[in-house]
Amino acid sequence: MEKNMKKTALLALAFVGASTAASAEGIGVSTTLGFESRYIFRGVQFAETSVQPAVELSYGGFYGGAWFNLPIGDDDLVATPGGEELDLYAGYSGDLGEGWSFDIGVTYYTFPDLASGFFDIFEEDGDGLGANTVEIFAGLALDAPLAPSVYVYRDFMFDTFTIEGGVSHSFPVAEKTSFDLGGSIGYVIDDDAGGDYLYGAASADLSYAVTDDASLAAGVRYGGSDIAGGSFIDDSIAGTTKSSGFWWGLSVSASF
Repeated sequence: MEKNMKKTALLALAFVGASTAASAEGIGVSTTLGFESRYIFRGVQFAETSVQPAVELSYGGFYGGAWFNLPIGDDDLVATPGGEELDLYAGYSGDLGEGWSFDIGVTYYTFPDLASGFFDIFEEDGDGLGANTVEIFAGLALDAPLAPSVYVYRDFMFDTFTIEGGVSHSFPVAEKTSFDLGGSIGYVIDDDAGGDYLYGAASADLSYAVTDDASLAAGVRYGGSDIAGGSFIDDSIAGTTKSSGFWWGLSVSASF
C-alpha cells in the first residue's frame, strides 16, 4: 500500500492497500479501501478481519489525512470491545538533494470502542481519561535500489521510542501488472523496564491497473514480534498477545 501517509511508508506492511492521487488546483486527493484478514501494527495484533478505508489531502509538501480500522464481526482481540481505530495525521515532506528526501509529522491515534472521548488521552500514571495517544515522527528515504528508508517515532502517552527501517521493490509482470515486495524491521524502546521488543513484517502483492485512475491489489503478509506475551500497550486497555503469523489482504484505489 502506498497510502501517501509518509509516516506509514514502513507501517504499510501491517495493513497493505493502495492509493491514487487526483489533482485540482495543486490539491491532491488520495483514497484507499483495504480489506485485511488481520490488523497487526508494529508486531502486535489489534483485530482480525477488518476493513481499512483512508483518505488524504496534500498541497505542495504538506499533507494530512485519516485512516480507519473497522473490524468485521466479533473476532477482534482488543478487550471490551476494541478493534475500532481512527488515526488522524499531518506532516510535511521534501527533497534534500542527491536522492534523499525527508518527512516529519504527527499522528493522533484514537480508539472509539474503548470508552474514550475524542480528546481523552492515555497516561501511564493513571491520570489520563482514555486510550488516545499522540506520536511525532521523522523519516529519511533514499531514491535508490530497494528504496531504503528509516523512521523514528515518539509516543508521548505510552512513553515509547520506535526506530524502523524498510525496503521495497516492484517487478513489472505485464503492461498493467506488477509484483510488489516489501519488508521492514523495527525496535520499540519503552521508558519502563522490560517493555522493549523487536518486530518485523514482509509483504508480497500483485497489483493490476484497471484504468489510469483505478487499480486493484491482492497479496500475503507475514509479521510479528518477539513479545513473550502482552504488549507495550497496557493490558487494561488492550488485551493483546504475541501475534506472529501470516495473513492476507485486498485493496482497491481510485482517483476522483
